[in-house]
Amino acid sequence: MNLDDLKPDWQERHNMLAGEQYEFLVAKAASRIVWFETTILRRDMIEAIVGVAVVMFFILFPWFVDTPPTMQVGLGICILGILIALGVMHWGRHADAWPKHDLPLRDFCLAEIVRVDRQIFLLRNITWWYSGPILLGCCVVFYGALNLEPTLPRLTYYGFMAAFLVCFIAMGYIIHRINSQAVQTELLPLREPRARQGLRTPE
Repeated sequence: MNLDDLKPDWQERHNMLAGEQYEFLVAKAASRIVWFETTILRRDMIEAIVGVAVVMFFILFPWFVDTPPTMQVGLGICILGILIALGVMHWGRHADAWPKHDLPLRDFCLAEIVRVDRQIFLLRNITWWYSGPILLGCCVVFYGALNLEPTLPRLTYYGFMAAFLVCFIAMGYIIHRINSQAVQTELLPLREPRARQGLRTPE
């Protein structure tokens, strides 16, 4: 008996094992997908509710508090930053059609990986589209608020500016680190099974 004679038996055994594991693989993939979709949807819903509430507050704020032009510019930057963040999160969920459940298992998983990769990209660059614009607007608002008090000593003025600037930078760094940790602990593990199988990331 040579290797060619063993091929049919090997292929039959391989197909049998694949059939036995298929239901398990489908169930495992489905559970991962449900977790991923639920997590992203819950996160985006919370962000949307909070974002709309903050935007309404910033819009109504000048009606009840006398705000100089600098503060109004800062509030506008904050509002624009929030709207951009909400738009990017919406794009992250709906940039393309959700994978069809009648696809072959491998194609279905690859399509899901594209969505995971998109979320990884967004979280790794969250400073540019989320925290950065909003914190910049807060800095401008605070700068305008400090200038409301012309008699404030210059040393105190610059001290407040430096302290709040450090706070805003630290806050941006913390937001970046939290989301980077989420990528490492939650999203990257979703890609590992595919990586172990030698599949490439779709372009």
